Amino acid sequence: MKHAPGTSVALAAASACLALAIGMAAASPALAQNSGASIDMQRLYNPNSGEHFYTADTSEASGLVSLGWRHEGSGWVAPQKSSTPVYRLYNPNAGDHHYTTSVEERDVLVEKGWNYEGVGWYSSDNKSVAVLRQYNPNAKAGAHNFTTSSAENDNLVNAGWKAEGVAWYAVAEGKPAVDGAIMGVSTTTPAGMAAYYRAMGKKNGFSYPSEVESKGGAATIETFAQIVYEEANAEGIRAEVVFCQAMHETGWLQYGGDVSPDQFNYAGLGATGNGEPGNRFCDVRTGVRAQVQHLKAYASNAPLINECVDKRFKYVKPRGVAPTVNDLTGKWAVPGVKDGVTYGGQIASLMNELANYKA
Repeated sequence: MKHAPGTSVALAAASACLALAIGMAAASPALAQNSGASIDMQRLYNPNSGEHFYTADTSEASGLVSLGWRHEGSGWVAPQKSSTPVYRLYNPNAGDHHYTTSVEERDVLVEKGWNYEGVGWYSSDNKSVAVLRQYNPNAKAGAHNFTTSSAENDNLVNAGWKAEGVAWYAVAEGKPAVDGAIMGVSTTTPAGMAAYYRAMGKKNGFSYPSEVESKGGAATIETFAQIVYEEANAEGIRAEVVFCQAMHETGWLQYGGDVSPDQFNYAGLGATGNGEPGNRFCDVRTGVRAQVQHLKAYASNAPLINECVDKRFKYVKPRGVAPTVNDLTGKWAVPGVKDGVTYGGQIASLMNELANYKA
């Protein structure tokens, strides 16, 4: 949903660094990477500029999430191909994007200084689901919003936006993303986490360290993922948060920092830098349980279900100060920002990739 006053946060001032990042990174939409009959169109929101951005490329979406954009799931499902292309343009002055099926509108914007970035995706010739377009006359960036939701359309109109009718058509409505909440119902499965891990290993040249992890009771990535799932669900923590944080902290279980693999410490608990290795746990399950409990300390005031094995649980004061993964920046990891990328943003990026991974 577009974040209008009264429904969410008000439009803030444009963020130059994020706008430039997307403008440079998205010079040519990666539609060709997708195969199949349809494409989930990724929807992202820039909390600094108020812009919504739409892309068929999950890698582009993940990169923006790591820079601070919020992933809002799939806005709609587009056909792989049709006779009606949707053109994508970028305004280098305002730092935002626009999308249209109109050749005339495209050419007028190019004449006014916008950069034409090619075909972003296609409109459904069957006209199954209408994607509605709204315009904010007061916005300097992010002036247009596109949605299949008539309720969202009406809410924006009530907040002062102008309804501009049907922009194009989708094959089906999209699925909003679960936000970055740490507590909640898991949306992934052990099989899904294991398949994602194997795919990343194949892509990046690493394999599951069976020799060391088997000593802790997880000889396979499937067993490891099952333990993560069970321990997370026991405390009401989302398994995808635990898994993606562990992958980020350990470099996909390859390690290389102060923490060694035989510590079964998957979240750098007690590893404060300068060679300090941090806490050691007796096996995989205990290490994962400690990570889950530490996450619960940050995300909630609720009591633990299992006996506390997290030696640093008592040091989180006050509790409940980080209900989302983005809130972990500057708390779990201090300062939590490197080269403009946040700790929470990196975990959220992995969560986005996991959610969108299809074996």
